[in-house]
Amino acid sequence: MISQTLPISPAYDPWEAYMDMDEFGKLTLSNIEFTTTVLCNMRCEHCAVGYTLQPKDPNGLPVDLLLRRLEEIPHLRSLSITGGEPMLSKKSVENYVIPLFKFAHERGIRTQINSNLTLDRGKYDSIIPYLDVLHISHNWGTEEDFIEGGFAMMERKPTVQQRQVLFNRMIENSRELVQAGVMVSAETMLNKRTLPHLEHIHKQITEEMLCQRHEVHPMYPSDFASSLETLSLEEMRKAIHHLLDIRKEETWMLFGTLPFYPCSATKDDLELLQRLYSSKNVTVRNDPDGRSRLNVNIFTGDVIVTDFGDTPPLGNIQTDKLPDVFNTWMDTKLAKSLNCHCSEVRCLGPNVLVKDSYYKNIDFQSREANVSAVIK
Repeated sequence: MISQTLPISPAYDPWEAYMDMDEFGKLTLSNIEFTTTVLCNMRCEHCAVGYTLQPKDPNGLPVDLLLRRLEEIPHLRSLSITGGEPMLSKKSVENYVIPLFKFAHERGIRTQINSNLTLDRGKYDSIIPYLDVLHISHNWGTEEDFIEGGFAMMERKPTVQQRQVLFNRMIENSRELVQAGVMVSAETMLNKRTLPHLEHIHKQITEEMLCQRHEVHPMYPSDFASSLETLSLEEMRKAIHHLLDIRKEETWMLFGTLPFYPCSATKDDLELLQRLYSSKNVTVRNDPDGRSRLNVNIFTGDVIVTDFGDTPPLGNIQTDKLPDVFNTWMDTKLAKSLNCHCSEVRCLGPNVLVKDSYYKNIDFQSREANVSAVIK
């Protein structure tokens, strides 16, 4: 275990996979994500795990087993909890979320929870002492987008008025939690629905919700969300330039899973990267999925490289230690085809979704970064 007291900032992002290269000279298991519930009070059209959601949680594995497996990881730096909506069930929060976060907090391991922030404000008080980042997806250009898109896959929907209440509560909760000292990071997907509303979304996130970070990730067709329309590379470049034009510079803007790389031969790609690398309070994160992170399902014990995607389980915590599972993953043909490394530009190449979407036949390990074009 490692202990860090540095504040989370553009200069220090504990979920950045490249930190392993700096500290250990290789990719290392430093990040664990737990799926602690299959319950959710929403059914968003963009949800990558919507097909797993159920009306009732199965029985989970003993929390002592989960904690023992965490103890076996020598370089654990960050821990995330996801779902479903991890804060929906009081029993789940008491039996899993709080013990996991308390364990991490006491050891200096940074913590994050993924929540839709629509629950009663008081439900979040129990985790605030142990929480570093509260992560929310915010893809709503209008209140109507939330009312429609946030419940698109739900058979028996709440009334429109009830959904309006949830939308307003999400904004109020974010503002109040930030004022209580919590870092709230709002993620926006780049897709056909959000494209016309990016300026409004950014202003709402930074000015109404007071979020200290705005994350921006392209949407890729994965599992439950595979029917949504993705953007072309040209549309994506224009959208990012537009965000950089209108953004609030004082707010940290984090771009992740971008399909643009310093080894590109495309001038537009290189110009965009140069702008991203040189902009104030802007970072481009190397995705931890498949590089430094494993996801653990607390009900089945299955371990995979991300909480969504098409790769089969690599092991099970009932029988396997997590470092052993990580080594198994790193030895696979798929991992070896993805994990390239350019130290000059601190780039670790594409993840599974990006490669499958845009670069199926490209061998990234044979390419070289055009350093002079992106770092000036």
